[in-house]
Amino acid sequence: MSGTDMPYTFDQDPLDMDSSHEHPQSFGYGGTNNRRSDSTSGEKKRKAVSIVDSDNRTNSQHLKTRNYSTSNAPDTEITPLLHPSASLPTVVGYDGFNEDYQPGQTATTTRSEVLTCLVPFIISPFMPISTQISVDGPRSSVLTTKVNYVTKAEQLSIKESSNGSESDSDEESEVSDEEQAQPFLKAAYKTVSSLNSRQILSISMLSLANLCSTVAFSCIAPFYPAEAKLKNLSETQTGIVFGIFEFTMFLISPLFGKYIILIGARTMFIAGIAVTGMTAILFGFLNYLPPGNIFFWFSVLVRILEAVGDAAFVTSSFAIAAKSFPNNVAFVVGILETFAGLGYTAGPVIGGFFYDIGGFQLPFLVLGIVLLAASVLAFSLVENSRGLLTSSFRKNFNGLPSDDESSEEDKGMLEILRLPQIWLPIFSVVSCAISLSFLDPTLSNHLESFKLSPTEIGLMFLLCGGFYTAMCPIFGAIMDKFHNGDTLLLFGSVATLLSMFFIGPTPLLNAYVQKDLWVIGISLAVLGLAASALYIPCFQMCLDEVKCRGFEDNFHTYGCVSGIFQAAFGFGSFIGPTFGSVVVENVGFRWTTTMIAFLHVLLSTVVLMGIIIKKCRN
Repeated sequence: MSGTDMPYTFDQDPLDMDSSHEHPQSFGYGGTNNRRSDSTSGEKKRKAVSIVDSDNRTNSQHLKTRNYSTSNAPDTEITPLLHPSASLPTVVGYDGFNEDYQPGQTATTTRSEVLTCLVPFIISPFMPISTQISVDGPRSSVLTTKVNYVTKAEQLSIKESSNGSESDSDEESEVSDEEQAQPFLKAAYKTVSSLNSRQILSISMLSLANLCSTVAFSCIAPFYPAEAKLKNLSETQTGIVFGIFEFTMFLISPLFGKYIILIGARTMFIAGIAVTGMTAILFGFLNYLPPGNIFFWFSVLVRILEAVGDAAFVTSSFAIAAKSFPNNVAFVVGILETFAGLGYTAGPVIGGFFYDIGGFQLPFLVLGIVLLAASVLAFSLVENSRGLLTSSFRKNFNGLPSDDESSEEDKGMLEILRLPQIWLPIFSVVSCAISLSFLDPTLSNHLESFKLSPTEIGLMFLLCGGFYTAMCPIFGAIMDKFHNGDTLLLFGSVATLLSMFFIGPTPLLNAYVQKDLWVIGISLAVLGLAASALYIPCFQMCLDEVKCRGFEDNFHTYGCVSGIFQAAFGFGSFIGPTFGSVVVENVGFRWTTTMIAFLHVLLSTVVLMGIIIKKCRN
């Protein structure tokens, strides 16, 4: 519905007025009487102007300044304001406006009004994107509207006014297209340049946390499978040691996300880093244990404790990032995932390098010392979580939520999981995690025929992690700029499908492709690029959905979404190495990669169907 679709009711056509005649009294929108000021004397004729309101909702909405004119002026026509939170468009009424009229000139009506936002942002199909105001934005604005009555020579019929409305919509579309055409990297640069020193330090600390998180998980990939063979562990047991880390993340992350307000984001962040550092050092001394089940079960136990600390500081880092940078969530998540990807990249290389230099202990000693040092730095660099909590929570004594707040927490996680649109990004994250983590315990054995050293095997992991690291900020900027999550998921799933076919390579291509180190390397690079496209948009898509469904814009919501997000990745990272190792042990590496490829056939089909359904609805 556009501005010129609003019918005007006149008992005299204002366009037929002559400047020498008496000027009518105008009734303001909503029934408020207002008189035109004029130097001519005489009785004023009464003239009514009314706007039909298509919805009588009482919710007020934060709105931008808009101008409306009944003329065809190409630069000033903009459609009237509508409530984006309403199911049907609601025309904003204006009461008590002032009009200035001079003979022979245009009569101008001006109205200013301050409105506040009381409802969360819900996209309305009835208005251009440029008029929608996010719940993250400021909570009030001044609305100024001008209505111009044109002279007789510029008379317009209702039909012509409708044409003017279409022209107005076209102009707004052109403006929107120009905005979309701006390079997303330029927008990313503006985002970074607008950050203050405190925000930069916060991002740096969060990035370091995500870097250490993935290094702790991935550094054992080049050498632990060989060490496990010396300790008489099967491939299945080796896969369990890898997978139990992420399975613990899957179980613990939702709990940390739910109770992040009780624990405190800063406390959770610092304690998590410290626990991860101490357990990393402890893992380095496991090679002194006797072979067999003792070595296996102690490896599992230490990895569980390490994962608990890792889940704590990763979950809190995502929640802190989402609350501290609400307007650039995808971009900040992209930065964090850049360092997480760097951890996946550098972890195997660093682990293999230090293993070649100092044996089994050295990689874990270095990682543990760095993590403990980071926990000390976090005391001064991480913002106190009290500043991030909701006002309703801060009112409660002893840090305990009120009854209302508690009941909302109890249902928050389950209510989010009941949203159907949440499950597509969750499925995407799980598929991405399976594809990446499956290679951790299996790739080194798959490359045995090429006689590579642990450092060289780490460099093969570098190809996957390097492209993942490079593409994360780019896909984050694309997501923030264009909000095209479905398109990125479709691209990522198709690219992952192709990479899995050639990493093996799949037996289905025996007649065309043979096992080759260069083919495997290129496929790993494509997998890293595809994984970033699958992972980066999902957190923003989840946040957008819960906001549109009326969830509160507070720290509890961000914590719940972050916990679900990390749990999904943890579940996939558990399935990948654990069940992947079992399948490899029974049917081989090549058929296992083929099965993972068909998982992405399913994902790409679901995403494509969703895109088609949305376009049909539009």
